[in-house]
Amino acid sequence: MKVNYKIETKGKNLFLLLTTASLLLTMCITTLLWWFISPRLHEISTFLASSILNILRAFYIIIILSIFTLFYNCYASYTFPFFNRIIRFSINFLFPINVFIGKLIFITKEKIRESFIDVNNSFIKTDKIRLNPDEILLLLPHCLQNYDCTYRVTNIIDNCIDCGNCVIMNLKHVSKKYKINIAIATGGTLARKIIIQKRPKLIIAVACQKDLVDGLLEVFPIPVFGVLNDRPDGPCINTTVDVKRIDEFLSNTLF
Repeated sequence: MKVNYKIETKGKNLFLLLTTASLLLTMCITTLLWWFISPRLHEISTFLASSILNILRAFYIIIILSIFTLFYNCYASYTFPFFNRIIRFSINFLFPINVFIGKLIFITKEKIRESFIDVNNSFIKTDKIRLNPDEILLLLPHCLQNYDCTYRVTNIIDNCIDCGNCVIMNLKHVSKKYKINIAIATGGTLARKIIIQKRPKLIIAVACQKDLVDGLLEVFPIPVFGVLNDRPDGPCINTTVDVKRIDEFLSNTLF
């Protein structure tokens, strides 16, 4: 029996507000540009000026619809399939602008990244993707393995002897439970190689804020459900992750 989960709203507000600000800023900039070039355009051709103005109006309508759809998706837990990929592309495109605006008002990049991941996951969940196990890839960072462990699992996760000193054992059991692909990457180059080899239709990625956001932006349009790891001993060593969250997501994603 599948469990209905409630989509998290905590943390999404920041990125939604920054995205709205970015879109409105874009409207203001294009309006100013139109105000400056409009007289010249009318001198060249009235038809050309009218055509550009109509394109600009259509652009504004798309921006307004994008803002509405973005908020509706995140808070009503419903997606419009036709707009879904467009909105995902838009928030990916606007991410650097959001970071720039955040810097101006003293919001750290880490907070913006976390909020971006929450918004991205909302789209993945509300898209109601249903896939076969072999179409899903669980991609993990090598820092989840206990640093002192002598059994290297980077290439073959079955090398894990189930000692329970790290979450690799639990994640291995989850992959076997749902019969999905699982891989551990030591960096971005190996992660890209794994994705090319496996050709997944959905990736469940565990990483820190920076690596996760970089990966989300790089592999688009492949949907990625991002899960932040916990770092009790600092970055890149003996990290851990909420395995139950991954298990719950998979229970609602597989046929």
